[in-house]
Amino acid sequence: MKWLVRLLVGFIFLDFGLSMLAGSLSSIFEHHELALFSAVAILLLAVLRFSFFSYEDEYEIIHIDTRSLVFGFLESPRHRHYEFAKIILADYKIEKGLLKYRLTLTVNSSSGDKKLRHFDLYFLSKDKQEYVEKSLQQVLENNSKL
Repeated sequence: MKWLVRLLVGFIFLDFGLSMLAGSLSSIFEHHELALFSAVAILLLAVLRFSFFSYEDEYEIIHIDTRSLVFGFLESPRHRHYEFAKIILADYKIEKGLLKYRLTLTVNSSSGDKKLRHFDLYFLSKDKQEYVEKSLQQVLENNSKL
């Protein structure tokens, strides 16, 4: 999806560039329909919060990276990267819907409180969604044996 945002931004520049050319080609782009369509599409992607998601569960730590597809470069790394020891995972919940596939993790903090972390998984392929779910289930099974 990242390529889509780049393509839409490219269309905006292309539209304005072609409208500045002398000749009949500029008359096709004088109202900037392509630029307006691209801007609306980018705004729609931002409002719908389309995001990038990465999950790694090697060794004893789970690493999750997530960022907004459109405004990810504005987010601080603290809000994009989350890692925790597998042993503190208390529960997980996956909400599935038509336009929603959301992961909620419950982890035990060092003070004994339970903290919730929410992640959007909508753009993951079915294989990766199943991998994340099986991995978390396996971690919970291993934690219950301890």
